[in-house]
Amino acid sequence: MSGPYAVEVIRDLRIPTGQPGATLAADLYRPVTAAPGPALVTVLPYRKDAWAGLLNEANLRGFASHGYPSLLVDLRGTGSSDGPARPPFHPDDADAGVAAVTWAAAQPWCDGSVGMWGHSYGAVMAMRTAARRPPALRAIVPVMGMTDPERDFAHPAGRRGNLSSVGVWGLHTLLTQLLPPLSADDPAERRRWSERREAEPYLVDLVRHGPGHPVWRTRAVDVSRIEVPALCIAGWHDLFCAATIRDFELLTSPKRLLVGPWTHTMPEAAPFAPADFVALALPWWERWLRGMDNGADREPAAVLHLPTAGWRAFDTWPPTSAHRSFVNAPGTTRLRPARGSSSAPRPRRAAPVAEHRGDPTAGTLSGFWAMPGDGPAHPLDQHDDDMRCLTLTSGPLPADLVIIGTPTVALWPPAAGTPLAVKLTAVDGAGRSTFITAGDTTGQPAPGQPDAAKLTPTCHVVPAGHRLRVTLNDADFPRLWPPPAGQLVRLGWLALTLPTVDPRDGTPVTVPAPPKTAGPAVDAAAHWVVARDLVGGGVEVRLTEDLTATMAATLRVEREIVAAALPALLRATATASVTPSTGPSRQVRVEFTVTDADVRVLASVAEDGSPTWSRRWSARPSR
Repeated sequence: MSGPYAVEVIRDLRIPTGQPGATLAADLYRPVTAAPGPALVTVLPYRKDAWAGLLNEANLRGFASHGYPSLLVDLRGTGSSDGPARPPFHPDDADAGVAAVTWAAAQPWCDGSVGMWGHSYGAVMAMRTAARRPPALRAIVPVMGMTDPERDFAHPAGRRGNLSSVGVWGLHTLLTQLLPPLSADDPAERRRWSERREAEPYLVDLVRHGPGHPVWRTRAVDVSRIEVPALCIAGWHDLFCAATIRDFELLTSPKRLLVGPWTHTMPEAAPFAPADFVALALPWWERWLRGMDNGADREPAAVLHLPTAGWRAFDTWPPTSAHRSFVNAPGTTRLRPARGSSSAPRPRRAAPVAEHRGDPTAGTLSGFWAMPGDGPAHPLDQHDDDMRCLTLTSGPLPADLVIIGTPTVALWPPAAGTPLAVKLTAVDGAGRSTFITAGDTTGQPAPGQPDAAKLTPTCHVVPAGHRLRVTLNDADFPRLWPPPAGQLVRLGWLALTLPTVDPRDGTPVTVPAPPKTAGPAVDAAAHWVVARDLVGGGVEVRLTEDLTATMAATLRVEREIVAAALPALLRATATASVTPSTGPSRQVRVEFTVTDADVRVLASVAEDGSPTWSRRWSARPSR
């Protein structure tokens, strides 16, 4: 969405941090006008001269064209910013956000009001900075973020993370750390690159600090401290869907929620029902940064995309008009409607009616459901995964069932000390099983009480004639690190409670589609392969990608990540070459291996093919 102003870009501004000689690097997208306007700030560890600039430039220009000077800032110790890098999701990351907001508010092109926005880590930064309450910060727009890095990302549900956090994100951030400067190659940039290469990779920190390590509580964001208005944007298929919606529910400031049928990508880049992010955010900025009485504070609380009805507005979240509950018939694993239930059935103890030895290879057919990025694999037919789990299945539904909200599962007896992976699917007449949502039990129920799981919020229509299915297993590979041996899962009683709405509920609304403009100059191809050892019983998931991006220099990346179960192993390799228009080309190679016992990383840099630097890191997981 382009506005009335031309835009000029000023590269490599230096923002003081209060520490002598330590500044943050920023690119400023400024409207060509003499009038100051509210400033917008985005802080990321993904480098403004590389991925952060490539993926955010269109939105930065879009906001600037509407009179909002926009800053893209490198986090301390990343990209062109000074200082030693901190561990991932460190609480003092907020220092960079506060410094950028305070500095922007004092500039002649800013009228003193500042907003923050960002996707993923940028959303974390917006929330973390807002919790510090810098006076100039007036509103935020976090997109697909989270505030509990341990349970939302590194170690989901308190279990060791695998392909998502350590594999995909760990490899990406390691390459980002080691890449040479793309937009400048002066002595100061070479010094920062040299210092940056020596920092411990994020992935080593994630492995060293395992589930339950005390450091993770220090890295969580206290949402109760956020006082500024927040427009929260989530995706039904995003790995941070539950986290974004939970944080929205916890906020006490003016707030709105928008959820689309998206994976972990910005709304305008989504393959399904894309939306113009600039157009979505502008009314929020205009109301809270410019003080316009445009009604943005009186809009419905939630705008949601429904599979069969498109975009609908609801006055409340969750927009639940009823609950439907199902329990297993006594002595069986057949789900049936709970009699007279409009809420969760009362928990009851029951003798085990089924048991199943957990399969550490189950979960591969869920694809990129819980992964960062819009990967090459959406969930497939879950039938084969279902058969590796303990399953409970209902009879055919008499009518369409519209689920919107957070399904819950309660079960007895509780698994002793270990969370269980819980999945909800819809099974058609041919036996095909469609993924709806998933989650994990707590593994720590109150004495004498059933265990319970809050599944990821979802919006799904189960057609009449289809059956509901719940699966239980002690593993969910490759989302979670596979356990060393299958746990015996016993079941006596299970209750599934679904938040439902009438298909006619909600008010139809129009969400602006993105303009038809050329996207980033990126040529990429990715592949997702699942291979099973039919004799030994193991499984291997392989993700490969080739990418070429044209920026200030040409960047070529080849990467491969392999996750295996039986035995458990995560292995990744990547090469990247940077070819500037003038000067030497540089090559980066990284590889790492993660096992039950340790993580080992090897990285090297070459210039025109001649080795110039190498480094190893290793660590053991905490116990």
